[in-house]
Amino acid sequence: MVDETLQAAFEIKTACDEISRKLLRWHWEQKPGAHSLDALLKHLAQRQKESPDYYDRMPDLSGKTSWQQLDTTLCMRVLLDPEKDAAKPLDLLGNTPHPSAARRACNAVRTARNEAAHAADRTDGTQAAILFNEAIESLEEGYAGTAFKTSELEQYYRMAEDFLSRCGAKKPLASAKAEEEEPRASTRNRNGTKPRSQSRGSGSSRSGNARRTNSGRSAGRGNGSRSRGSGRKKQRRVHYSRKMAVVLVAAVVLGLVVRAVSMGLFAK
Repeated sequence: MVDETLQAAFEIKTACDEISRKLLRWHWEQKPGAHSLDALLKHLAQRQKESPDYYDRMPDLSGKTSWQQLDTTLCMRVLLDPEKDAAKPLDLLGNTPHPSAARRACNAVRTARNEAAHAADRTDGTQAAILFNEAIESLEEGYAGTAFKTSELEQYYRMAEDFLSRCGAKKPLASAKAEEEEPRASTRNRNGTKPRSQSRGSGSSRSGNARRTNSGRSAGRGNGSRSRGSGRKKQRRVHYSRKMAVVLVAAVVLGLVVRAVSMGLFAK
């Protein structure tokens, strides 16, 4: 059984193709000159020669006999054509009451269609539904009362609501992003900025460590003082022992001299 979200994505792609055909046909019929599908195909063939890079990887045009056979890729390639190197530029979007809004709408429809066409899981399908809803809003801004009647826009809005409901994404993309940012912000608070109690605890720990370090330093200084004191005592004892040795040697020598004198060893 096909997942409901992926089924919705397929329907979004179909709806975008339908919208794209309506947009291109409306613009094509507003321009001067021929308005037939055959004239459009000839224009496409000419533009492919003039701008091969822009019209690269286009759908095959052979066998196209009705507007229903055109998809979003082909329609938007024509509508969004910059025509910088065109021999006869048409400027289809420029010849509208709101050129900037019309361009935004075309880009929004193309983006939603691409997302839906490449949807591979529920997340992709949900994103396509959100983008389709935004595309309809852009259509209203750029084409309300011109390419689309109010009743048609209302129908697309109902479709957008249905897609959002089926995909479980009733809120606009901006709201969804805002809600995603909130837990991230709280996570950053937990990871990056510690609560005050933890900060105080960390401060106490640092103070305790500092006190222990200072105590260690004091103990080290005390041990050093005791070591130096005991060293000085040893030096005094060694010095005293040397004096005693000198005195004893002198006494021994003096005793030997006295004995020698008494024995007449120094008599002439």
